[in-house]
Amino acid sequence: MCEFCINTNSKTTVSNRYDPTRTTVLRNRAVAESNRRFRELVGKIKRLVVTEDVFGLKDIHTFVEPGERGYQFLSNAEKVEEFRKWLEEQIEKGIITVEDLGQSGPAYFKTWWGKYVTDSYKRGRTRAQSELEKSGYDISFTDLFVPLQIDALALVYVRAYSELKGITSQMSQLISRVLAQGLADGDGAKVLAKKLVSVINGAGVGDLGITDSLGRFIPAMRRAEIMVRTELIRAHHLAMINEFRNWGIDGVYIIAEWRSTNDDRVCPICASNNGKRFTLDEVEGMIPVHPQCRCIALPIVVKKGK
Repeated sequence: MCEFCINTNSKTTVSNRYDPTRTTVLRNRAVAESNRRFRELVGKIKRLVVTEDVFGLKDIHTFVEPGERGYQFLSNAEKVEEFRKWLEEQIEKGIITVEDLGQSGPAYFKTWWGKYVTDSYKRGRTRAQSELEKSGYDISFTDLFVPLQIDALALVYVRAYSELKGITSQMSQLISRVLAQGLADGDGAKVLAKKLVSVINGAGVGDLGITDSLGRFIPAMRRAEIMVRTELIRAHHLAMINEFRNWGIDGVYIIAEWRSTNDDRVCPICASNNGKRFTLDEVEGMIPVHPQCRCIALPIVVKKGK
């Protein structure tokens, strides 16, 4: 990924609002829900560590409700392990698999972001049909998914699920390390809570956190935001490519013309591909080029032999 892409802020100026995929609102809604879930986890950690004082770190004269300070008589190692178990439960319920829709099947179909992935895929299909109709195809709009499309959508689900599991796993490991160090250093409840939540939201992180290849800290909430935006573009792109394939007919074939945003946020890699043409096989795995890519592949109908 290029440094420009990872640093791009999700908020845009008026001159930057062109989005060739037309999924900006959908992606912003998904990111808002993702951020809300991470903020809820931040709130729970603060309540547990500061308000409930489960580690018994407050001054002994500080009043706390009966039943609080649940870990205070454990060793530091036991405190870290008990907190880790609690944290994993909160992550599973609030950030990973939180929707119990009474459906069977793999866990990745029971996630809160599934509706956004499906919506983005459907929008990609509709957009592809619209673009093909402009090229002279007699399009019959339908919401029915053929096996190729179902498989493609499932792959996006699996990828997004694995990515988010990876983000939260690293987050949990880092929080446990920060907790162990904080207890060893004798941090107070408020200082310790601040360090723990900084792993999630990056607030006052100092030297803590997960870094990329350039040594920069990327808090878990931000990493999840980048993942959500990227995977929705992936779903949209795959839907379009599969729809182009579905409508290929004898005597013609479809190639894809690359369209970038071509604004002041586009990265050099995407800018260099703008206007280039690729076969469907070539372009299928090219978009998204990098995290938060906003490119799209539009159809060019070519008669065979031309």
